[in-house]
Amino acid sequence: LGLIVIILIAFIGWKGWDYYQSTYVGKDYYAVVKAPMPAETDIKADNGEVIGRGFKYNVDAYAENGEKRQLDFDVITSGDSANGSAYPEGTILQLKASEKRIIEKKVITSDKVPSSVKEKLGLS
Repeated sequence: LGLIVIILIAFIGWKGWDYYQSTYVGKDYYAVVKAPMPAETDIKADNGEVIGRGFKYNVDAYAENGEKRQLDFDVITSGDSANGSAYPEGTILQLKASEKRIIEKKVITSDKVPSSVKEKLGLS
């Protein structure tokens, strides 16, 4: 019985660690907002409830090592869950992304973009 409890605790700990790593630990990616620009739309929570109006972005983003990912994120511009404003075309973003979500978004200037990524983003 003691061995089963130890195995169960180890398994639960491993699953918790795995969930945390894939959800809350990410790396930096860099992107430029490009045309076509998204139209303002209703932004919905996972349960389908409209939580505000805003914009749905889909960007090609690059890590410093050259890894490319397509990242999707919303910016809610009105309503109780408002979290920002629309990004104009040409806005440079630093996105911290885990396997499952965008953890953080920052608007940056081109001098903050690693040189290995600038050409991929058309900034060189």
